Amino acid sequence: MATGGGVYVDTIKTKSTFDTVKGFGGSLLGAVLFVVGINIIIVPQQLYSGTLTGIAQVVESLLVTFTAIEIPQGINLMGAILLVLNIPLMIMVSRVTKQGFPVKSVVTIIFLTATMSFVPIPYEPFVSDPLTATIVGGLITGFGSGLTLRSGGSGGGTDLIGIYCSVKYPAFTVGRVVLIIGALVFGYSMIMYDLNTVIYSAIFTIVYAFSIDHTHYQNIKTSALIFTVNPAAVQAVMDELGRGATCWEGKGAYSGQHTHIFVTVVSKYESFRLKRIIASADPQAFIVFNNKVDVSGNFIKRF
Repeated sequence: MATGGGVYVDTIKTKSTFDTVKGFGGSLLGAVLFVVGINIIIVPQQLYSGTLTGIAQVVESLLVTFTAIEIPQGINLMGAILLVLNIPLMIMVSRVTKQGFPVKSVVTIIFLTATMSFVPIPYEPFVSDPLTATIVGGLITGFGSGLTLRSGGSGGGTDLIGIYCSVKYPAFTVGRVVLIIGALVFGYSMIMYDLNTVIYSAIFTIVYAFSIDHTHYQNIKTSALIFTVNPAAVQAVMDELGRGATCWEGKGAYSGQHTHIFVTVVSKYESFRLKRIIASADPQAFIVFNNKVDVSGNFIKRF
């Protein structure tokens, strides 16, 4: 039994390393897709994002318009500005959560802002039709941001504001923050450009949000009822996912075999890892998922 336990622990460590590498890879790939959508498709159309990236666009535009700063064609300051805007947000989140800021998110934010500064902006729009650009750009950037979130990372911006507000000001929703940022960005767009720019920018932001929601499962919760003969499975769930569980003993009605039954609640994207963990501990185990779950109380969100 001890030997089997040792093999199982080695397997869990191997999978944990694989999940870490996969998480970093997915998070950084998502950042690249986001930057490609912004720099290659959206910026050449002179469109704006109703997020913190849009604020960075506005600041860059103001610097170019009202100062003597000259930016070479194809280069932008958005990445550097976005990093400056994210630094105080990271500090604020670290203070209110009383824990270090996740390394994966720090790496992703730095990588995203650096990539944004160096990915060249085309002289001519890559997609000529503005409406097509808003849809394609929104889908690509939204998928990229969603992939980053699904991989356990964060590109900063409204993600950080959401974490801060959920702890410090629970009544002040992230939706309100997004509306305020959008109003500032789109108001600037209307003053400096025209109504068409505002409309296309708003369409882009809506498609972007839609794409994120359909890519990551961070806010969807599911309960899992697990039947296994290996009691180590529940410990693996706690160690790997950091989730608690309620356990009880059971017996198969047909086989009469002793069975361990436990129930836990995870976010939707954690359910895929849960399946792998249980399969490693007991290939004969089975899980019943219930996706229509409304959870209140002490459930820890993974931002």
